Amino acid sequence: MAQSSSQEEEIGSINITPMVDVILVLLVIFMVTANFLKKESLNINLPKVQAADPNVAESTQVAITKTGAILLEGKDVDATELVRKLEREAKIKPNTRLTLSADETLPYGKITELMGVIRKTGITRIALSVKK
Repeated sequence: MAQSSSQEEEIGSINITPMVDVILVLLVIFMVTANFLKKESLNINLPKVQAADPNVAESTQVAITKTGAILLEGKDVDATELVRKLEREAKIKPNTRLTLSADETLPYGKITELMGVIRKTGITRIALSVKK
């Protein structure tokens, strides 16, 4: 009789492993799509060209908006913080490649001034981002 009563008892716990698996998959999907959306969310009108470099995604991203705000990997930084972070990156990876995105309405002098600041950090491989 004791065996039949133990077989009739209901399970009192819920297995949450499948729910955790689904949540982790959704988290990975959101993280991957956020990286693709990051560049699109910047308010920068890139100049158009016939051919563009396909290796832009493998480099450090620096952007300057039409208002003159500097962004490093999508985060707003000032010039001194940019220099500090790029110097650290240049020491860690000597062949660091940097892609500079600048609004097409910016004066040429602003862009070359920022390129000079970047070169002083030790990064010499600078590419300009353009729209195909």
